[in-house]
Amino acid sequence: MAEPTPQQSGHVLDKDYTYERYDQAYYQSVLSNERYLSHRWRLRWVEECLRPQAGERIVDLGCGAGLVAKYLASRGAIVHGVDLSEVAIQVARMANKDSPANTFQQGDARSCADLADVSFDKACSIDVTEHCGCEVMVGIFGEAYRLIRPGGLYMIYTPNPYHWIERARRLRLLPAKPEHTGLRSAETIIEALRRCGFEIVRRIQPPSMIPVVQWLEKLWSVQPILPQLGVYRVVVLARKPRR
Repeated sequence: MAEPTPQQSGHVLDKDYTYERYDQAYYQSVLSNERYLSHRWRLRWVEECLRPQAGERIVDLGCGAGLVAKYLASRGAIVHGVDLSEVAIQVARMANKDSPANTFQQGDARSCADLADVSFDKACSIDVTEHCGCEVMVGIFGEAYRLIRPGGLYMIYTPNPYHWIERARRLRLLPAKPEHTGLRSAETIIEALRRCGFEIVRRIQPPSMIPVVQWLEKLWSVQPILPQLGVYRVVVLARKPRR
């Protein structure tokens, strides 16, 4: 099933979003990630940062195939996922069939007009910002700020462009990910979050999940020469200030 064009779906064109890549096959491959160590590693940091509680309402901006929403529901949270891809929403609903309180809608995560201000306790965008342009990213951050209550947390998790794996991709030593058009540094993401009004609670610099290699990465990341080679992901936890 082909994805709709920007004109058909009613959102403004994002020149950095590879519309044609997000088909059924893509999201089925994302679903397969649930079996892999990389997904368990992702969920470790989701748990560490968001610490989901029973009954909390969490908005997942860029929910993709719904695997993070599925995990949050297993911890008792109630998740509403938004994604630009209609196929993603279909797959997310299927993946969350045993979590009926979770809801999903196709739409632009920059503008969720049907969702009320401060209607969520927390928000997340997990493996999202690498797929979009900078203005779109800032728009998503602004919408997260609108949607969560004062004191609410917002988590960003995205590949670190300076990690050795990403450098190897650029050198064609590892398979490229053409859909990753928006890899950005932690500093760029933090600056954008602050522009939207967030305060930064934590910046985590995790190594990869690869056994043995992760210990070498930890050691590398604390020395002065290109330390970001050992930092696998940009993980930032922000908070909407209490006013």
